[in-house]
Amino acid sequence: MLTLTHKTYHEMGKSSGFIPLRPFGPAIGHATLPQQIVEDFNADLDRGTNGQDWSGKLVGRVNSENLIPPEIIQPHMKFFSECALHYVGDYAARHCEPFSPDIQPQVEVRSAWYVRSRAGDFNPVHLHTSAELSCIGYLQVPEGMEDDDHYPCRGHVEFLHGTHGVLNKPSFMVRPRVGSFFIFPGDLMHTVYPFQGDGERRSFSMNILLSEKDEEDDEGT
Repeated sequence: MLTLTHKTYHEMGKSSGFIPLRPFGPAIGHATLPQQIVEDFNADLDRGTNGQDWSGKLVGRVNSENLIPPEIIQPHMKFFSECALHYVGDYAARHCEPFSPDIQPQVEVRSAWYVRSRAGDFNPVHLHTSAELSCIGYLQVPEGMEDDDHYPCRGHVEFLHGTHGVLNKPSFMVRPRVGSFFIFPGDLMHTVYPFQGDGERRSFSMNILLSEKDEEDDEGT
């Protein structure tokens, strides 16, 4: 686990204008997947991935959930590591004391799996245990997923946190788009709604841990 020392208080200087502060609640990071990741992950699925069936360890009703083989993930670890470090770095810059220059943050993907869904499949409200960060990436979205939907939510993912207030909406819903990638705290509640129609909705998820490696210890081994 990466050690973060939260600030006791925040020093507020003079402002040239009105600045909204957002000190509460978890952030959700968004990025676009490199096209090569989308192609490689889809190709692994199309040829029949050899990843272990992981559905028994996950919630929800979906067509299949297989672990992503390490040899498929490894060539793309630079992207996933940079997203995780950027997410935590942004949080630390706002809420924590500066890192020691001797600490090198390390990113470890503890588990990663594909989610293949068809009409009627869903994931109930849940969180990811034993993970500091989790993520969702979209590989394929069926056409017409939202047809005849009076309230657009079919096949969407919705993140939930806190309670409703006059100026607070405790949910954030996203329509899947191929290439969209979201990273967020593992304990952030979220759900995926069922959709109707033909085709397959493909996505993947990962559980990520961050740790620290001391330069001096590394050089002494």
